[in-house]
Amino acid sequence: MLIVHAGGKKPPTLWGKTPPGGVLPHINRVIKNHMVRTYKRKTQRGAYGDAILKAALLALEEQPLKTVSRLYHVPTRTLRRHLDNRVATRGALALGPMKTALPAATESILRDHITYMEKCLYGLTTIDVRRLAYDIAEKLGVQHNFSVDTKLAGRDWLRGFFKRHKDLAIRRPQGTNIGRAVGFNRPKVRQFFDLYRSQLEMSTYTSARIWNMDETGITNVQKPGKIVATKEVRQVGRVTSGERGANITVICGMNPVGTYLPPKFIFPRKRMVESLMTGAPCQSVGYCSSSGWTDSDLFP
Repeated sequence: MLIVHAGGKKPPTLWGKTPPGGVLPHINRVIKNHMVRTYKRKTQRGAYGDAILKAALLALEEQPLKTVSRLYHVPTRTLRRHLDNRVATRGALALGPMKTALPAATESILRDHITYMEKCLYGLTTIDVRRLAYDIAEKLGVQHNFSVDTKLAGRDWLRGFFKRHKDLAIRRPQGTNIGRAVGFNRPKVRQFFDLYRSQLEMSTYTSARIWNMDETGITNVQKPGKIVATKEVRQVGRVTSGERGANITVICGMNPVGTYLPPKFIFPRKRMVESLMTGAPCQSVGYCSSSGWTDSDLFP
């Protein structure tokens, strides 16, 4: 708690003594020294990296120790420690007191699990990743400073995890209906294109006669929350309920020539009201159905 002294001549004291320069500069100095979020390296020790160290160890099989040290800029003491197996892992650097809570191999497995769940359309949120990291640390019995009360890894660990795995990011997925997720698979796609090829071989179709029609639903289902996903994937999906809320179907069509059909709106109601088409694109048409989806009466 910070108590601001409103009156009097003497400034407030801290632990019975007034720091040089006043209280506020001292508090700022304490915060700066004890709340470091991004560590800045102060030396160039071990700047050559693991790859150079491994190459230097291989070169020792044919060249003397001092020659290899001079060529690869690796200290002779470091090479001697790795030659004598006086290190935890030969050919790997372990500098400084700060280490990751989970081993590098375990983090790689966690990263693969995140991408696998993303491809299954059940992406993990940041809370899921932090909870999973805590469970893994407890299962492996490694020392960690995660919260025992919340059973979650900290936000600092999550930031560091993203820095170590730059192909991951927090993104908002696009809601994907579970029926579409189950039906879109390799055999179904191959069956469609086999049928499409057979139709093209049976008759000669011009580009103006080949149309691509698709329908989309406009619903008031809530948007999915952000999940952790890979950066390379252009579209991220997540399964959502397709039965909640009112649904309005919009049908559009176009051909390779560039001709478009006016949009067709289908509203979930019994009778059509002209006010529903207010502000719609030019030449749009509106219809009604009990479910709001396309049926044989509207699209025979």
